[in-house]
Amino acid sequence: MAVLRRIIVPLVIVHVLFALWSGYRAIVQVFGLDLRVPAQVLHDGSRVTFDVTSSGRVTVTVRLELIQGSRAETLSVLRVRTSRNASYDPFPKHGSQSVVLTQQQLSRFVPGAAIVRTTAVGLPQWLRTPPPTIRESRVTIGS
Repeated sequence: MAVLRRIIVPLVIVHVLFALWSGYRAIVQVFGLDLRVPAQVLHDGSRVTFDVTSSGRVTVTVRLELIQGSRAETLSVLRVRTSRNASYDPFPKHGSQSVVLTQQQLSRFVPGAAIVRTTAVGLPQWLRTPPPTIRESRVTIGS
């Protein structure tokens, strides 16, 4: 009986620790979101980059948008997948994407102030959908 206890107690402790970490990752699904716009004036060839770190428990969808007034255009959508056993894999998942703006995309907007926004959204867990994580950068669309 003492030998069984020495084997079972550490296994139970390890599983409880994994369960606690997995529960936290179900609540906090996006660990980090970074938006980089190197220049304040956007023109043909401007590069917009974002990096995301998710908990790895659920698939996280990241959307990059260019917004000016009531006009909005989705520039990119990235899905950061989970591992096969998402509840036991404690490692975060990373994703990154870079978008080079074209003249065709920018021609749909008028020259002036705009916003580049990236939004990361997780999935419902335990009857709760976490709020989206949003990063914005104010830019100017050049002529």
